[in-house]
Amino acid sequence: MKQSLEVKSQKSKVKSLFTVHYSLFTICCLLFTIHYSLFAVYAADNPLNRMIAETVSYFKPMTGRITVVEDKNVMVDLGIKDSIKAGMRFNVLREGAPFIHPVTKEPLGKLESSVGRIEIKEAGADSSTGTIIAGDIKEGDKVRISETKVNMIFCQSKDVDWYLSDSHYRGLKETGRFNMLDTGIETDDPSKVIGEAKKLNAEAALLLTAKAADKGTLLTERLFWVSDSSMFAEIDVNVDVAYIKELRFADELFASHKGEAWLQFDLPFGARLIITGDIDGDGKQEILLSTGKDIRAYTPGVDLQPALGGVQIKGSRFDDHLWIDTIDLNRNGRDEVIVTLMKGDDVVSYIYELKGTEFTLLYKSNLFLRRIENRLIAQAYSSDEGFKGEVFSILWEGEYKKGSVVKLPEGINIYDFIYIDDPQGGRLIFAYDDAGFLNMYNDKNIRMWRSKTDTGGFLITFKKAAPSVIVDRGEWAIKDRLFLRNREILLVKRIPLLEMAKGLGYKSSQIKNLWWNGLSMEEGVFIDDITGSILDYAIIGDKIIVLTSPMFGVKPENILKGENPLRTVLYIYSIKGK
Repeated sequence: MKQSLEVKSQKSKVKSLFTVHYSLFTICCLLFTIHYSLFAVYAADNPLNRMIAETVSYFKPMTGRITVVEDKNVMVDLGIKDSIKAGMRFNVLREGAPFIHPVTKEPLGKLESSVGRIEIKEAGADSSTGTIIAGDIKEGDKVRISETKVNMIFCQSKDVDWYLSDSHYRGLKETGRFNMLDTGIETDDPSKVIGEAKKLNAEAALLLTAKAADKGTLLTERLFWVSDSSMFAEIDVNVDVAYIKELRFADELFASHKGEAWLQFDLPFGARLIITGDIDGDGKQEILLSTGKDIRAYTPGVDLQPALGGVQIKGSRFDDHLWIDTIDLNRNGRDEVIVTLMKGDDVVSYIYELKGTEFTLLYKSNLFLRRIENRLIAQAYSSDEGFKGEVFSILWEGEYKKGSVVKLPEGINIYDFIYIDDPQGGRLIFAYDDAGFLNMYNDKNIRMWRSKTDTGGFLITFKKAAPSVIVDRGEWAIKDRLFLRNREILLVKRIPLLEMAKGLGYKSSQIKNLWWNGLSMEEGVFIDDITGSILDYAIIGDKIIVLTSPMFGVKPENILKGENPLRTVLYIYSIKGK
């Protein structure tokens, strides 16, 4: 009888578990159905699809020939039947000597050389007319729009709804026709867009603006050729307010909860610095982690996997990394890796580039180095003061050379600042001071604003040299990174364990966001209540990667597990829509 009751009890438990699992399965199916239905609605009714299709049509790959040349005017044998339209630009190629197979001696085709570029001005049914932009062009030359992806910069004005711009950006990217070049500027000024596009070596620039319309929003997209700032297309689309609400609903339904990490990794080594970059030139960003001596590369994802075949930048036991950065200064499609470190009593900076399966040293100097926007800047080192002299640019002209001085407010050093382009105030400078307070300076280097509190202190600090141990000349510090995202400034705020004794460590950290409205600074919290101290952080697409150290740098639970307690933790947060 007892055995029978136990069997019944076990059957009851199994039945209950089955009911729970079936319910969860039903809920998951329902969510999937909702998600699929929303996706289907978007695919069918997305008002941005027409704008995307028309944008792509200007870059449709095709080939034709020049049939007539008169002064600067040309005619080509392509027309509306070939989907040609005014505004398109073609590379002009000239056939040369035949290319012969070295063994069989059979002709394989003719060599082609680029001789110029034309723009279509008027499209006819079977032929079209255009003008010569560059080159010496003759009848019989080929015209071509290649299948190579077009480098395009995507900019928007601040009045464009984020969900609309994000949907349009992703739609363009998913066509596979463009390399979308990211930028932090928000503007409705085409000249600023063109200026940014030239810095990024873009071929085309897209500016998205918006204004209120009946029952929704009128989106306007303007397309520019960057080389001569010429606008070649203007496309309008009306977006109903109901569609914007659907986008928001779908995002909120499936997005991570604010403040929750999307992914978390316990690192089996003491990482201290983090940066991202396209190290191998494949168009995808790698994560670089510095242990203070070595740098390792990883691929972001659900699992943090070693990248670049596991190759590392190996340092020596005397190295102490202060800063790492990435930048494609030599414009070869691969980011160089910038490393600034303390070696003994000297500061040394290195520039490495991945060549084949190894990192090659390109440059070495006794300078601090840092990327600012798309430039590399430097400053000298003094064993007495830390930073010495003016900040100046480093140029690539076949080799790394010293450039012009960067004009900064007095006392602002290489790691202290970022630039903000303000529609009213022009180019502003946002910077830390040595006490850890935040400051905003106008284009005449006059301070306009200072924070009421400091940011909690910096992690990499050094005592200034003094004639004796009883003289304290203070400290110099490597400041935390500042990021600019959609005109918002992101920065680290650390909360000490005890306010009166900050040296005891930090109980938690925040990533704060500040926005300059033209008159005052608006402040908010981007990511709150991160346990312990943020060591460093980086942004990759719509994710923010945060490297942290637990309180006192120790994870007690690892001691109980018999594991190394001196670990760092890497969190990945979704910042989509923030």
